[in-house]
Amino acid sequence: MRKIIRDILYDNRKDLSSFPLRAALRVISWLYCAGALLRNMLYDRKLLKTFTVPCRVISIGNIIAGGTGKTPVTIMTARLLALAGYRVAVVSRGYKRNGSGVLAVSDSTGIQASSADSGDEPYLIAASLPGVPVVVGKERYSAAMEAFNRFDPDIILLDDAFQHRRLSRDADVVTLDANYPFGNGYFLPRGVLRESPRSLSRAQTVIVTRSTSGRQFSEVTQKVLEFNPGVSIFRSRHGARTFRNPTGREEFELSAIKGKKIAALSNIVNFASFYQLLESLGAEIVLKRPMDDHHKYLLEELEQIREDALLSGAELLVMTAKDERNLPVEYSPSVRIQEYVLDIEALLEGEESTYISCVLGRNH
Repeated sequence: MRKIIRDILYDNRKDLSSFPLRAALRVISWLYCAGALLRNMLYDRKLLKTFTVPCRVISIGNIIAGGTGKTPVTIMTARLLALAGYRVAVVSRGYKRNGSGVLAVSDSTGIQASSADSGDEPYLIAASLPGVPVVVGKERYSAAMEAFNRFDPDIILLDDAFQHRRLSRDADVVTLDANYPFGNGYFLPRGVLRESPRSLSRAQTVIVTRSTSGRQFSEVTQKVLEFNPGVSIFRSRHGARTFRNPTGREEFELSAIKGKKIAALSNIVNFASFYQLLESLGAEIVLKRPMDDHHKYLLEELEQIREDALLSGAELLVMTAKDERNLPVEYSPSVRIQEYVLDIEALLEGEESTYISCVLGRNH
């Protein structure tokens, strides 16, 4: 399913007409759409129960099943709130993690759980936010209450929770990729929509991510305002934060990548944005190795990738932080090719204080 999602979004396919099961997918999509509409209606009319945590709760999510950059936005938001003096905790489901129940990934002293037990994205959030507690749990209310009781935060950020309406929130931040804000316009599994763009009417704030053009941002803004005329809309882009060695914290200047021949390894949905970022830093990509989202590497597989990189003439093998979290347990740096991680961050295009005021509800 995630490979289909990636094909739809980033191979620029308009529909699934090339797939033999398109008719069945269309019917399932209608059912999915009907189910999403019914569920939202029941919550809107308060016929489904919601649970409240005794502190401010802010959800950061999206309306499509694909990489819209919500995790970097979660990290950015937590960092800005912490810099403003608020005690912040992050709660995430912990997709594809080992085990179940509620787990504190990190606390004020540091990371307390492995990537396997935490899930890729919660571990990445914890590693990016020293001192900010991160808690995972499929049952978000239990995880949020654990975060509140244990860490006494002023604000809890819910990572990827726009559709998780069982837990009440004070504000919804929705991320839309500037290139594919509404996917191909169809619901899962024919398309990538989790719910109708009309659901943006629930959002207080929208961030248009990976926005590199003023015209592009303006076009997305106009569409969003059709669904929610009163929403606050911001623009962000993805930038390189650090360039470092895998599994370590030795950092290098970003200029070290300029003019180098690169083998690019990526297990993120929007691998194209990673390639664009590498090229913007002056790298020449001679080998692209996109993998499935959250792909876990085998040692033999990594050795083959290294071999292919050398055969392609690559001087460096560069991966994302999510790839790093999924390296084999037996991983050790290659002696044949230098390996690096490029950490990516969301950068708000100005208006940081205005954005914080929006998520704190001070503009309403």
